[in-house]
Amino acid sequence: MKIKIFVITIFLLFFLIAGLFLNLAKERIFIFNNFDSNFYLKSKNNHFKPKILENRVWEINLSKNEIYFFENGKLKDTFPIAYQAPEGKWYQTPTGYFRAGIKKETHISSILPVYMNYAVQLYEDFFIHEIPYYLNGERVSSDFTGGCIRLWPKIAKIFFEKVKPDDLIISYKDLDDFQVKTDFVFPVNKNEFYIRQRFNNPLRNSWIGGKDRSIDYIQHTGVDLAPNPNAKDLNVYNIYDGKIIKIVRNGENDYGMGHTIIIEIDKDFKKVYALYAHLGEINLKLKEGDFIKKGEIIGKVGATGYGCDYWRIDEDGCDKNSKLDIHLHFEIKEKPVLESPKKSICFLKEKFVNCYGYVPHNPTDYGYLDPLKFIGE
Repeated sequence: MKIKIFVITIFLLFFLIAGLFLNLAKERIFIFNNFDSNFYLKSKNNHFKPKILENRVWEINLSKNEIYFFENGKLKDTFPIAYQAPEGKWYQTPTGYFRAGIKKETHISSILPVYMNYAVQLYEDFFIHEIPYYLNGERVSSDFTGGCIRLWPKIAKIFFEKVKPDDLIISYKDLDDFQVKTDFVFPVNKNEFYIRQRFNNPLRNSWIGGKDRSIDYIQHTGVDLAPNPNAKDLNVYNIYDGKIIKIVRNGENDYGMGHTIIIEIDKDFKKVYALYAHLGEINLKLKEGDFIKKGEIIGKVGATGYGCDYWRIDEDGCDKNSKLDIHLHFEIKEKPVLESPKKSICFLKEKFVNCYGYVPHNPTDYGYLDPLKFIGE
């Protein structure tokens, strides 16, 4: 009898505990406590090299949810990311090349009444900080973030103490798990490139302010694919059989797109146009009106625009000396034009101009398709 009572008691306890965890999961409550204490990893992988060689480089791998710290070309530390912003929204965590900005050990959000301590500025309104807590000391239980990167509290403190203003920060996604549809070829060697800037990525272009921060930003219309430092294959490949509609030479009214080719794709009885921009060189055999096969070489990746090698890691410009930002700007759009298929005006350099490579809001509203969704599984 005693054994039966004992067994029943164990079963009741089991179901009570299971029910408690099930309810917690439904309510999206997160228990932090000292959960973060084992997350900090001292790396021993000396073969892992930074994408850009400088004395101090931080890489944010949004695909792996990790931050890597390199010093003098060697990987020193790896930090886990607790949460990042949802992809596909205007406030998604920015990708690209940045410099670490201001640091605030105690920081109150300008949007909500919460502390975001150990905050390091990534880019404009976007910070890397610990998981926020309310002014009464209660920890925020939601994993939602409006573009910032959240770190576990103890990890955030270590990160904050290590990072220095002006350190190079590279925020990116890798292509390790990306699967290409069988009908297509990836536009570059997928094993040797990474996503340096993703579709709908935010770019600050004004400082009006207010509750709707999106009015201060324009959105990236394609994906930028950059080569890893050890990449040997810098070719750009045609993704699908099609017709060459337009070839634009660097400096010939390229509007910053540099060497560019636009190819018409007739897929599933619908015509769209693949744009390949900032090419370092164009395959001299190609001519407007030619048919081009899937996988045929279009040219090589580059940093061209405005008649020179314009795009750079820090300040862009034909007369600048910083490292070139070698990459492919790749778009899928509804019309064979350099600008947006549907009329759009961007506020850039203190004036309103037609949009090239960026639009005021979500690119899908202006005749663009997400390139990786178009060619990916």
